[in-house]
Amino acid sequence: MIEAILVVLSKPRPGRDEDFNDWYTNIHLRDALRFRGAIAAQRFQRSMLQPYTLPQKFDWRYLAFYDVFDASLFAREHWDNALTTRMQVTDAFDDTVLEDYHYYPLQFRDNNPQIPHRGGVILEQLNPAPGQEPAFRDWYNNEYFPAAVTRPGVHSGAFLTFRPHGQIMPTTPVHNYVAFYRTNSASTAAQVWQNGQTLRGSALVDQSSLVVSNWDHLTPRLTTDDVRHTTAAALAAEERARERMGDKIVTGGREKLGH
Repeated sequence: MIEAILVVLSKPRPGRDEDFNDWYTNIHLRDALRFRGAIAAQRFQRSMLQPYTLPQKFDWRYLAFYDVFDASLFAREHWDNALTTRMQVTDAFDDTVLEDYHYYPLQFRDNNPQIPHRGGVILEQLNPAPGQEPAFRDWYNNEYFPAAVTRPGVHSGAFLTFRPHGQIMPTTPVHNYVAFYRTNSASTAAQVWQNGQTLRGSALVDQSSLVVSNWDHLTPRLTTDDVRHTTAAALAAEERARERMGDKIVTGGREKLGH
């Protein structure tokens, strides 16, 4: 059972995309899924097709979701293992700003549970308007979400909230709520969300902090079982990636975890 979803926005250092992606896909995801508390993980890359103009400061290039069954345990595993041989971090990773928080589900719906999702994601990052949190949650849960999850091309959707419990980072996110909608087509999703002005027009949503972004599929969903009972090809890819990374790793910065 999923207790929380770790939502991670990341970016490589300039000119280091290939090094970053090789490390993240073939090493980092697999390291994290060896930690207790993990269920599965998947990566996405920012789409060229966006429903709205993104804020200038929004320079994230990649999105990852980690499904976890015990957020506190998963966080402790990170504190104990980060920047050791059990979780090496490439120096291609720009860690100057970390966006790495557990969010807890308020609602979830899968329109096609028998069909694996192979598309992209629409990510909504939002806050209630000042003084409107109860009304915002009621409206999003009971009106907006049921309508959004049935939009054309939506495979599934989830609405989640931040809680201090079980966090890896000692900081708090800019957005107290996120929602994501797994979609079948990036172009369709961008058009559908662009045409749907409900969020932009709602007095219950803090418009100054609202961000809606579109993400393309990058890697298949990887489970803990996939890592524990790996294939020869996946193991070879991990070994090759570790050899490529070599000693180009981050050796400091554990203080950012606050432990």
